[in-house]
Parts: sequence; structure tokens; C-alpha cells
Amino acid sequence: MEGYIYLGEYFDVLFRTLGISDKKIGKSIDPVTREVQLSRTKSPIKYRILVVYKVDDMDRVEKMLNCILDSRRVEGEWFKDDEDTLTSEFINFMEAYGAERVDMDQLRPTETEIDPDTRLLAVYNKLTKTGSPSSITLIRTYKGVDYEVILDNKGYLNFNGEKFDTPNKLYNNGIVKFATGKKGNSGTNQMSQFVVKETGERLREP
Repeated sequence: MEGYIYLGEYFDVLFRTLGISDKKIGKSIDPVTREVQLSRTKSPIKYRILVVYKVDDMDRVEKMLNCILDSRRVEGEWFKDDEDTLTSEFINFMEAYGAERVDMDQLRPTETEIDPDTRLLAVYNKLTKTGSPSSITLIRTYKGVDYEVILDNKGYLNFNGEKFDTPNKLYNNGIVKFATGKKGNSGTNQMSQFVVKETGERLREP
């Protein structure tokens, strides 16, 4: 059956170093959905696909890889990569097999661009000057925990790989969902909920 063979790893969304280097090799007809499924945890540890190839027979190719890499196997579809060579070996095999390398971004559905809250863009323009970075790091506290939120130069709030066009959506669909596993149903659109990380300044309505 035609499908995709992928190699991926777990990572910390807070950019902390993980104590394991193991990587997972698997098959799927929809690697984008599979990546989401493997990332469904309430912890800051998520899964990302590093390399993916389209093949004519994903069952056959996966079995071949499992046989070749059996000495590296930790458990199931997870393989040791202590020397950080597994990715290159995977790529070499897939290229020799004649598989087609695919960009994950090309497989993801195209998002419809949403106009951000104009206040967010006004805040960004107020806090930056010519030559400043293309984003500002804000802090939003939830239940005593500080979460970093990136305000970009288009006025979007970015958190955990997603972008939000209003503070309320960031809170309910981003931070609360990340912390509890469920979307929130409260929150506020006030700018005062954010603090600029670099200066400690609390935002005000523009």
C-alpha cells in the first residue's frame, strides 16, 4: 500500500534538553495527523517528524528498516541514536530505495489568513523601533506559571507552534488547552494580561 515512512523524535517545547536521543520510525498514510496524535499529551513534551518519504509499499519498506536497524531497537518502533547517526542512515536507505522525500509543510493544510487584533499590531509598533527584532517576547501567567508568548511583526500572538489573532483566543485555545488538555471558556482581551519579558513592563491599551 502506498503511503509514507517517517522518522521523528520527542522534544521539549520549552527548549530544555531531553535525556534520551531515541527516534521513532513509522508508517502512515497521513503523517501530519500522525504527528498530531503522537503529540497529544498534557506535558511540554511533543513529537515532531524530522524526515518523511513517500513510498510505493509502506508495509514492505517499514519491515526492511526494522530488520536493518534491529540492533538499535529500544522497544517497538523506537531506535537508539546515541551517536546521532540514525537520521543520516535513514535518509541514505530511503534514497537508495528510490523513495520520494516530502516536505512536511507541503503536506499540512493551508491556513486561511486571519486579520489580527489591530491593538496587537499597535502594541508591537509602539514597543519596537527601526532595526528591532521581528518579534517581542511577552509573558502570560496562568495559575502561577509564566508562559512565553511571541508577538510578531504582523500582530499575531504565537504560542506552542500556533498563532492567535486575539488575546482571548490565545488564552482559551492556547495556554489553557496546553496546560489542562481542554480549551478554556473564559479569559479576557485586555492587553494588561501581558508583561514584556525583557523589561517587565505590563502592557496597556494602545
